[in-house]
Amino acid sequence: SIEPCPPPFEAMRAPLLDDSSAQSWPTARLWRFLELVAVFCAGGGFLHYVGSLENDAPKDGATKLATEGNSSLVLPKKDPLGGVGAPLAKQVVLAMGNIISFHTEWDNWTAWSKEMAPYWTEDMIYDFGYMGPWKFGWAHGLREWFDGEHMHYNRALPDCQFTDFIRAATDTTCTSVSYGLARWEAPYAGVPPPASKPWVRVRDLDFYLVEGDKIKINWCIIDVVDMFMQVGYNVLPPPPMATDGYLAPKAMDGWPAPLSAKVDPETTAASEQIWRAALHEDYRLDAGDARWWSESMVWYGPGGVGTAHSSLEYSTHWLRPLHAAFSNVTMAIDIVVCEGSYCGAHFYLHGIHTGPWLGEEATGKRVSIRCGAHAHIENGKIQEGWLIVDLPLAFHTLGVDLYARARELALA
Repeated sequence: SIEPCPPPFEAMRAPLLDDSSAQSWPTARLWRFLELVAVFCAGGGFLHYVGSLENDAPKDGATKLATEGNSSLVLPKKDPLGGVGAPLAKQVVLAMGNIISFHTEWDNWTAWSKEMAPYWTEDMIYDFGYMGPWKFGWAHGLREWFDGEHMHYNRALPDCQFTDFIRAATDTTCTSVSYGLARWEAPYAGVPPPASKPWVRVRDLDFYLVEGDKIKINWCIIDVVDMFMQVGYNVLPPPPMATDGYLAPKAMDGWPAPLSAKVDPETTAASEQIWRAALHEDYRLDAGDARWWSESMVWYGPGGVGTAHSSLEYSTHWLRPLHAAFSNVTMAIDIVVCEGSYCGAHFYLHGIHTGPWLGEEATGKRVSIRCGAHAHIENGKIQEGWLIVDLPLAFHTLGVDLYARARELALA
């Protein structure tokens, strides 16, 4: 039923309707105010009435948002996150990612953990890139992640806005390729920003393993060397190729690519076969001819290497120097994800450092090289590629501290 306005309102209203006495200007103003009160009361009564129609409201295909008492708001049916046909892992990662993107309660553990907990297993692992003595790379559980890399990154690069341009997934795995835009405002792993606190573009990639409807493992790497280079902290020799950025695919496959509803499962299977073969031949067999890559491909290499605009440049400036520098190379793949024409892999290369590499002479040490690679595959060939290497980790195993180098340059 519609709730009436409070009885005092009627008592106050009666003298104002008495035509025997003229209404003064203040009285007229008071009357206008009371008219607004009347509208408010009527509106509240109407909403209460609508809310009471719960039993008559449609429930199939609609989302209900509970309010006080027995009333509810019925929201219209809408597409799932990632669009119609999005695999489960893509939906879970997108829901969690919205909390990251909007920086929801980013510096409040109690509120942030409440928002994040529904999307992570209790024994979750967040595996970030090597950060030297800060040791934020490997976090067990939300609290370790929050107190470690999460707070450190958000203080150094506050309000970093990420744009994902690839997001491929299955029901149990997901990967994304993105770049963030932020001002570098506070020290990152002990490296202070330039005095101007410049804008930087942060190359980023993520891989996810989903268990049920929760994230079990998140592998994440940013290209720290590239970020340092942008502000003049050149911790490596000049790259052999020009650096053209970390650009989105030259395709209309959705944003981010691919749009799941458009994906043909046969395309996914063919892409994965080509991708696994390319990884095996490029890194494990030392084939060196990049035969799975288009001659006109574009490959966005890591900081210190640059961008290749042909399979010959890719082979000449990345594959051949890599295999010339390391002997007895083994490869350990953590995860491979393909959807449609897009694939990704997170893996480690292990080898003995027996030749020069990125300015470092042979040390004879066994080195771990952590990589995150992605590919856009069309017509049986890789047309575009993206690679981030955790170079601070690789150089750490060589006995070189790239963060210390950057810090010296920053303070010089």
